[in-house]
Amino acid sequence: MNKPVAITSILLKIYLLFTVIFSTVFATQFYPGLPTRSQNPMLQSYFIPAMPITSANQQWSFSHALYITSTYQSDQNATEELLIDIENTRYDFQISYTRELWHFNLNASLISNQGGVLDQTIESWHEFFGLPQGGRDMAENNQIQLLYQQDGQDIINSTQAEQGLGDIQLAVGYQLNKGSQLWLAIEIPSTNSSEFMSNDATDIAAWYSANSTAKSNLSSYGSIGIVYPANSGLLENRLNDHYLFGQFGLNYIFSPSYHFILQTDFHSEIEKHSQLDALDHSLQVQFGLRFPTLFENHQMELFFSEDIFPGLAPDITFGLRISTPLN
Repeated sequence: MNKPVAITSILLKIYLLFTVIFSTVFATQFYPGLPTRSQNPMLQSYFIPAMPITSANQQWSFSHALYITSTYQSDQNATEELLIDIENTRYDFQISYTRELWHFNLNASLISNQGGVLDQTIESWHEFFGLPQGGRDMAENNQIQLLYQQDGQDIINSTQAEQGLGDIQLAVGYQLNKGSQLWLAIEIPSTNSSEFMSNDATDIAAWYSANSTAKSNLSSYGSIGIVYPANSGLLENRLNDHYLFGQFGLNYIFSPSYHFILQTDFHSEIEKHSQLDALDHSLQVQFGLRFPTLFENHQMELFFSEDIFPGLAPDITFGLRISTPLN
């Protein structure tokens, strides 16, 4: 077992331990966490759930989330070659309805893949902090190239900008107790014909989530789940029958006006025929600021993500979410 896989296995055990203990020991304060997932453009047409918003104090909840992701990944071995050079933008609109112990959620997405404008900024950032460029500084800025070859044959080869509606998530959750929930969800195909945005089939997922307040100014949350994807779309006949996903996070209340958030997200391997890092499991960390009282009836979160191990997730994602108040 290689080091990243071993660390992922350990993290899975930590998620389960913390979520089970926290949901039964401490008084709880519900916070679903940042709605982040890997924005790998090769995998964005497949279902990688993020925790839905809910509210215990009101029947309806709404949120708007925007992600801007810049990715440059180049990798190859004896039989495979991969190049991902793209900037993609994703907007999620989410609406939830809570009635007694039941939560109902809908999430719709708009996705845009383009050359973008962040390449030079990220190169300068890496240079200033002495971080590796990973080949980004040797490539032409602001271009699109999505290439995956195996045994000399093109599996994916695109240089086209695209935008449109992504697949739609429908989820239902049941409140087990004050600090934990069970969820079942499906992702149904949109009207978009692009295989980079929709796999044109229905994916199914289920997960367990828990949250707690260990101290008056520190709360934690986590989830662990499984997805059964349809064997279709961009990676048809190359998908694992199922894959795992999850998150674990901490919300530190520095003051009533703003909180600090630290979160990790992961998913296990989705593409089963590749030995390349970019198509293996994903592990990334999120850093965020939460402003629960910035607006009278809304809160705002600002966040960015970094890949923990280079090559296992997109380089960086900047995110913003505005939502109705969440406990």
